[in-house]
Amino acid sequence: MASSGSSVSQFVSVLIPNVVIFAVFIFLFVYFRKRQRRVYEPRVVVETIPNDIRPDESPRGAFSWVTHVLGKSERFLIQQAGADGYFFIRYLYIFGSVCLLGCFMLWPILFPVNATNSAYDNTGFDILAYGNVSNKWRFFAHVFLSWLFFGSIVFIIYRELVYYTTFRHALQSTPLYDSLLSSRTLLLTETPENLLKETELRNYFPTATNVWYARDYKELREKVKERTKLSAKYEGTVNKVITKAVQLRNKCVKKGKEAPSPADDLNKYLKDGKKRPTHKLKFLIGKKVDTLDYSVERLGELNKEIKTAQEQHNANTQIPSVFIEFPTQIELQKAYQAIPYNDELKCCQRYTGVAPDDIVWDNLSLTKTKRKIKKVLACTVLTLTIIFWAIPVAVVGCISNINFLTEKVPFLRFINNMPQKLMGIITGLLPVVALAVLMSLVPPFIKKMGKVSGLITLQEVERFCQNWYYAFIAVNSFFVITVISSAVSVVSTIISDPSKALSLLAKNVPKASNFYIANACLQGLTISSGMLLQIVALILAQFLGKILDKTPRAKWNRWNTLGQPFWSVTYPSYQFISLISLIYSMISPLILGFNFIAMVLSYIAFVYNLVYVMIPNKIDGRGRGYALTLFQLFVAIYLGEACLIALFVFGKNWPCVVLEAVCLAATAAAHIYFKHKFLTLWDAVPISALRYAAGDSTYQYPMHDQGKKEIQIEGQNYWNGGNQLGLNENNHEQVLPQSQYADEKTGYSDEKALNDETDESNRGLTSKNELDKSINDKAMTDKSSTEVAKPNVPVQPMSWFKRFFSPKSETFDMIRDIMPSTYFNYIEYNPEFVKNAYEDPAVNDDEPHIWIARDDLGLSEIEKNKAIQNGVDACDDNAIYNEKGKVEYNGPPPSYEESLKV
Repeated sequence: MASSGSSVSQFVSVLIPNVVIFAVFIFLFVYFRKRQRRVYEPRVVVETIPNDIRPDESPRGAFSWVTHVLGKSERFLIQQAGADGYFFIRYLYIFGSVCLLGCFMLWPILFPVNATNSAYDNTGFDILAYGNVSNKWRFFAHVFLSWLFFGSIVFIIYRELVYYTTFRHALQSTPLYDSLLSSRTLLLTETPENLLKETELRNYFPTATNVWYARDYKELREKVKERTKLSAKYEGTVNKVITKAVQLRNKCVKKGKEAPSPADDLNKYLKDGKKRPTHKLKFLIGKKVDTLDYSVERLGELNKEIKTAQEQHNANTQIPSVFIEFPTQIELQKAYQAIPYNDELKCCQRYTGVAPDDIVWDNLSLTKTKRKIKKVLACTVLTLTIIFWAIPVAVVGCISNINFLTEKVPFLRFINNMPQKLMGIITGLLPVVALAVLMSLVPPFIKKMGKVSGLITLQEVERFCQNWYYAFIAVNSFFVITVISSAVSVVSTIISDPSKALSLLAKNVPKASNFYIANACLQGLTISSGMLLQIVALILAQFLGKILDKTPRAKWNRWNTLGQPFWSVTYPSYQFISLISLIYSMISPLILGFNFIAMVLSYIAFVYNLVYVMIPNKIDGRGRGYALTLFQLFVAIYLGEACLIALFVFGKNWPCVVLEAVCLAATAAAHIYFKHKFLTLWDAVPISALRYAAGDSTYQYPMHDQGKKEIQIEGQNYWNGGNQLGLNENNHEQVLPQSQYADEKTGYSDEKALNDETDESNRGLTSKNELDKSINDKAMTDKSSTEVAKPNVPVQPMSWFKRFFSPKSETFDMIRDIMPSTYFNYIEYNPEFVKNAYEDPAVNDDEPHIWIARDDLGLSEIEKNKAIQNGVDACDDNAIYNEKGKVEYNGPPPSYEESLKV
């Protein structure tokens, strides 16, 4: 009886420290928010942030920032967070609403059903759970409510998939995305050897404007990698020794001692050269060399070798991958949609929407067989890792119920003598924190295995990570924790009477929800407030950054580099809340309330951070992680239904087993149908949507099936020379002309786009450089932009009820209307950039630019000249030593302008 009541003790022991931490973190955030703007509003204060993603300044009030960010429109959130950030925020909002819906739908019925007329002596939260029901006829309430609740979630998944598909097509058809080079370039891998000739490819794709053949640059890549690593080491070392010399001389002058002489002899500051920096060429066993002398000599040699290899790169062996650029996205989409219907090309893998920076170049050379072998090996390793990772996670599960083990494990009995509050912390807070730490170690390894498995793009690697990390969480954070917690709690009884095993598990499995209630407290209170406070960033800004950053480039990067969200890690962390909510919604519905609060607090924290702190990730998935998450919600529904079936089996309640199995079968049917309906629609864009968005009123977006049939017909017609859709074949008419959008008098046809919010009025793409820094094909390009007004399409107001229950009533025009005004700019690329855009980065890698801080002793001048004489570019501009001998920069690094191709 006492153990049953420990659920409340565990909850209070977890809640109190989390509330205290939450209060402290929020107080510190409010106190420092305007005092440390580089930490809490970097997108406002950092000068290198492009104007188009620079938000308005947040209000100064203690909590006025909450209403400020929550009052922003969808257009604003898309502008500031990008499509990926917007859809993650939408996920938190949608699933928070699901939890709230569950509270209204389930609590009024299940709480009385679970809590009344029980034959058990449960106390605390356990009286509200499934395990407190002793009359098996009452379980029909759980069955029919599961039909209603899970059916509602399946409908929500459907409406969100409809919305995402239309959004994706509307986004892809905006002038910004339509004119991106990545939207006009097709990548084919595993291409048959006989097709790797331009004459052959031109026969298949006569409208192609550029063709880039991938080649084997393994040796060149290794040299570039060595050069990059060595240049960073040299720059850090030369700045370190000059700083040491400057500070030593200042110290001598301050104390009236004789300074080393001559002043410009570096060795005099290093004990006549005895303390010159050295390093080994190989770890432990390598030859020891003088870092300053060896580095400039070796860098000079590498510069020559790499330049020669780059000039002769077309002589390298060709590999079975090719990039094909088309003049417009319409031509690209025609070719992309046609490939599955060609006997020779359908064996190729096809990609579009891939920027040069997104490609895993090492994997382009893999054949289909090699790729399959590597994928099998990587998946096997990850599967084994999940299995073995269950061991430390099982220990965590044991800790959450360690008081039950003391009966059978004598040396643990001292735990029974602990104070009740301390026991609550050990069994409540400690396992939650330990589990969070364990799971945080997993994602980097998964991403590494994604590249090992032969994936072609970083977008694929991110989705691979999201899939496998979700699997890790589902297995280890749910299955292992639930089974271990439940088994440990009844282990002594089962050992005494094995015949009671099933009935005891049916009663005690629901009690594992107490662990997840504690997890909701941690996620909602501590983690959300911790995201706002950013204690690590605050410490780095105040203390560690000043200690760790010794070079001008490090200081420049510290100030100008903003964090980016990694959605492949972030989504699964919050999918875990969804997973637990759906699994325990019928078993322990109380958890829905706690998870609703966790989602709300996380939503506020993420909206603030995505607007003011982090910049959109350079890997532009265009919201694909959200679509993947929607399909992964089916796993949570399956597990919720399967757990109910298992509990009914444990209780030998066969009518309920049959009824819940019907629900499970219906869910599986919906899952299969959704995959068939939506999966092919995200990379392919209906041609009629592109025509309509470009101003051709003779076309309409095919909302009835979102282009599924049209895409099939277009692909088949491509090879027949015919076109049942009547699409115009004239290339120059497919370019987005300004006259189709602009009003002759004002230049704009959409007043709302200009006056939407005061914060958007200052974010036009005002210069080429700002555009260069804002687009995802981005930093490598030289582009110019032309502002284009949004098409003046009247959007009829519609009730939220109709928009929710009739997903396709939210039309293409309505979704296009929420696109930011800056998305209605199209881009013209510098032909010189396009000429080599999809060559391996090693082919175009520029020689490093060494940045040295200038000193009054002349040491930087000597080292700079020494580097230049060895063929290494070095510069001591824009960085000096102050009177305290500390490095300061007063301008960008020497390679900064060059990286923008100004």
